[in-house]
Amino acid sequence: MIFMDIDIFIDKIEFNIFKLENQNKTEIIKDKIIIPKSFDIGNKLNYLRKFMITLINQYNIKKAHVNIEDAIGIDIIDIVKIEGVIQELLSNCGVKICK
Repeated sequence: MIFMDIDIFIDKIEFNIFKLENQNKTEIIKDKIIIPKSFDIGNKLNYLRKFMITLINQYNIKKAHVNIEDAIGIDIIDIVKIEGVIQELLSNCGVKICK
């Protein structure tokens, strides 16, 4: 099974994709998506959505875990929007979200 761990920050999304097999965890890819500062929130969400759907389809991800940065401060509304779009996308693609 392919598993994705997602860490949401205000300026980037860090992710790890793993293969879980017989209690063994093998890292496939570890990378980050830098969110362009020049984009308004709508374009940021659209950018992330397109990038994430490509990853989900390319690696055939079945489960995911989403984490949010602790010290978000004033940017909490944008973080919640980003988290919502990512969780909605995961659900629509049939990816089970683990808490």
